[in-house]
Amino acid sequence: MCPLRERVSFPRRSATETEDFKDVLEKLENKIEHLVNALSTAQQFGGQPSPTSQNDHAGGHRSSQVLSTLCADIPNDASPSGSPPTSANPCSALTQQPSDMSASQIASPTDQGDYQSLGVTMSEADILLDRFRRLMAPGMPFIVLAPEITAQQLYNQKPVLLHAIVTVTYFHDLPRQQGMVKQLMRDISERVLMNSEKNIGILQGILVFVAWYHPHVFWGQQTTNLLHLSIALTIDMGIDRLPGSCHTDFKHAATKAVHGPNLVARAPTLEEHRALAGVFYLTSMLASSFKKIDALSYTKYMEDCLNSLVQAREHESDLLLVQIVRLQHLAEDTHTTEAPSAPMQMYIKAFEADLSKLKQNDPCKEDSTLLKLQYLSAEILVWELSLIDLQENKTKPLRSHLEDLYRCVEAIKSFIEVYFTIPIDAYLTIPFAVFGQFAHAFIVLTKLASLEMDGWDFRSLSVNFPQIIDEATNRFDRATKSSPDGLQVENESFAKWAHRLRWMKQVYEAKFLQENGFVAQERQNAVKILFDRPEGYDEATIAGAQQPTPPDDVLSGDFFSNFDETFWNSFAGDMDLGFPDGLLP
Repeated sequence: MCPLRERVSFPRRSATETEDFKDVLEKLENKIEHLVNALSTAQQFGGQPSPTSQNDHAGGHRSSQVLSTLCADIPNDASPSGSPPTSANPCSALTQQPSDMSASQIASPTDQGDYQSLGVTMSEADILLDRFRRLMAPGMPFIVLAPEITAQQLYNQKPVLLHAIVTVTYFHDLPRQQGMVKQLMRDISERVLMNSEKNIGILQGILVFVAWYHPHVFWGQQTTNLLHLSIALTIDMGIDRLPGSCHTDFKHAATKAVHGPNLVARAPTLEEHRALAGVFYLTSMLASSFKKIDALSYTKYMEDCLNSLVQAREHESDLLLVQIVRLQHLAEDTHTTEAPSAPMQMYIKAFEADLSKLKQNDPCKEDSTLLKLQYLSAEILVWELSLIDLQENKTKPLRSHLEDLYRCVEAIKSFIEVYFTIPIDAYLTIPFAVFGQFAHAFIVLTKLASLEMDGWDFRSLSVNFPQIIDEATNRFDRATKSSPDGLQVENESFAKWAHRLRWMKQVYEAKFLQENGFVAQERQNAVKILFDRPEGYDEATIAGAQQPTPPDDVLSGDFFSNFDETFWNSFAGDMDLGFPDGLLP
């Protein structure tokens, strides 16, 4: 305890005044103690400062000078009780030098409960929040954070949202992030399932968590559970419909019978509109890319919410949100077109017209890679309908589908071209939707490359399928060695993605290239040069004696017969990231 109380002589005051003054003094003492702890923690961690304004920098420096005498007796290795263990390499720590900390970071009160629930100190949380704003928020327009809000303020208002943000931004240290993920899952489960909490902050936290639900975060196959939970929250909170339009519970009916209807209905907020759109987008993306979940229904009220966001134009990101959701709605309609009563060509032409209309009326002028990929993903889904129709109706002539198949291939080539422009250092920060869309494009291209039908010549389309796999594999390998935000990364998950793609190339070559006249020796030499005998490489496989052995699991049946389900289950669901025993909830 700081010895200020011994140096202060209290004037004669009433008992109430004295107690009030003591309370103020005690708060001041607590702040001074927090300053000492914050500065000593920052000295311990070191690391690179996050961008701040010149005023914040100067203010932090002056604060350091003023407090130097208070901190003179504090050793450099002092740290607050309960501080997490530091990384072996100080370059990977997420803290700042004391002189670079903003005043809001220094003054934020931190208690042991905050650290235990988040897995990081509030000083670290401020830096992670800044990282989220700069590197990840552009891919998450469904949540808007005030630029001035601090980690402590966000924790006070929406603790689950902050918890999700610090978890997904700790991608540089996978071992520690795994523990943070488990704690977040426990936090969400206890709040929603045990304590029946329902608020916008929990819903937003789930959206952030799922939006960056890459294998480098967590792979316990909880995605569908979390998304179903988000759907339940939107329904229970009533943000999926106009307030007051659906009240059937007994409590409301009894209240209405006694007191009459409410005179003023609760006005929906733009924040709720964004969250509702986010739930639809993520559930629909997973449905259209992997057929793994039924999306939240797209209703007239949801369209009204999008129109409200366009009219209000509260944030520029709202226009991006509106367009990617409308494009995903089109994608949702295409992949749910089953057993059509009209010829498939009529559906294709109708969807093509809808896509052209969306392009013409696009309110978003931002040159966004996310939006480009969304357009091309929707286009692939439209032209894929012809491929599906051809596979399901073997009696139809191939020539009646050739134009659509060609346009599907061209859309895939355009998608892959844009996808390959994404910087390697951004792989750990881009949302999972991008990888989901790439996986779907890859699935469709593989179906086209492996299509067995008289007259079909995939090679005439000038698509080097093995080369595309090589490039994707190379980029995943490089992502493992990337340094986003200048961090030293300890995360090998993308290397596992690369390994799986190498195996898939072996499957493709063993099944199709030999049938197309490639001799075994040529194929063996090509694979040896490209992969330098990667893990899982099998001489007998390349020689055509047997099918390749999957890296981590054994698939039953023909790999290409039901490729959507087989690809996703083998590529992702059974992937072992080496989680410690008992870590997955």
